[in-house]
Amino acid sequence: MIYLYKFIGSFVQFPGILIAFFSLLTLYYFLKKRQIWRFFLILSIVFYLISSPFFVYFLSKSFYIKEKNIPDSQNSVIVILGGGITFFDGKYEVGNHTLKRLLKGFEIYRKTNAPIIISGGVIGKGISESAIMKDILVTFGVNINDIIVEDKARTTKENAIFVSKLLKGKNFENIILVTSFLHMKRSIMLFEKYSKKNIIPIVCDYPIDYRNSFLDYLPSAEALYTFSQITHEFFGILKGG
Repeated sequence: MIYLYKFIGSFVQFPGILIAFFSLLTLYYFLKKRQIWRFFLILSIVFYLISSPFFVYFLSKSFYIKEKNIPDSQNSVIVILGGGITFFDGKYEVGNHTLKRLLKGFEIYRKTNAPIIISGGVIGKGISESAIMKDILVTFGVNINDIIVEDKARTTKENAIFVSKLLKGKNFENIILVTSFLHMKRSIMLFEKYSKKNIIPIVCDYPIDYRNSFLDYLPSAEALYTFSQITHEFFGILKGG
């Protein structure tokens, strides 16, 4: 019964309801012998694929980056990239992507005691990402003296440029780079270009919950959102950052 409930539910809310609508139009015009039925069939298939966890999962595998062993903390610095904050009704809250990156960065900090650079500026207006990130790390238990704030970067390219400037003249050989699974490939490309340091990728914030079950073949808003992230990262890599 639960599977029937999930199946019906997935097609009465977005994006499933859109797929159902296009499918009904396909059937209607096919019965009317109108050639446009092919157009709506293609729309149905495309929207089904880009909003299905199984399809998005296999697309996301192309962004896989092999992690490396964490090196000696004396020659390393942890860099955590901001992934967005939420502003609503006068209140600020850390975004889900940023929170997962902070949790992973804190995990590495506990193992290494390496200093942390947090990078994230102001998008539009308001408070910087790094200000909120710093408060959260201190709440976790990170020594405030171990935190270096970079609060001007608004893009991944600027993350790499501004962090690299902070590291000039310092003796760090390794950057332990903490960011999301989908974001890592582009981040490595830019940090290698601008920092000239050895980049140690530490991946977190995995893109989709995929268990190869019945639910992974039903359309979902989460999968559609992940597909939009994949396209964002793909075109970001194409344009060089």
